[in-house]
Amino acid sequence: MTGAPQTEADALARRVTEHLLSREGTGSAWGIEIEEVREGYARIAMTVTANMLNGYAIAHGGMIFALADTAFAYACNSRNMSTVAQAASIVFLAQ
Repeated sequence: MTGAPQTEADALARRVTEHLLSREGTGSAWGIEIEEVREGYARIAMTVTANMLNGYAIAHGGMIFALADTAFAYACNSRNMSTVAQAASIVFLAQ
């Protein structure tokens, strides 16, 4: 993660996020990295590998959704209060 926490709340968010990442199998299996986290905010990254591609040789939509869902979870839980998503959706637009 980049930079030192700005506030006690941001330091808590960092600890919570690191704890969540250490406990989930998907994050480490897919190489998810925490780039920045603070209270109510998380930016993460994942390098797309060959086994994450769809039949068109682009990132599978499920992998993109998993990355977004993980960032959402880190941001929502950053205050150390357990939360889960009730609903989420992504719309993929054609180029």
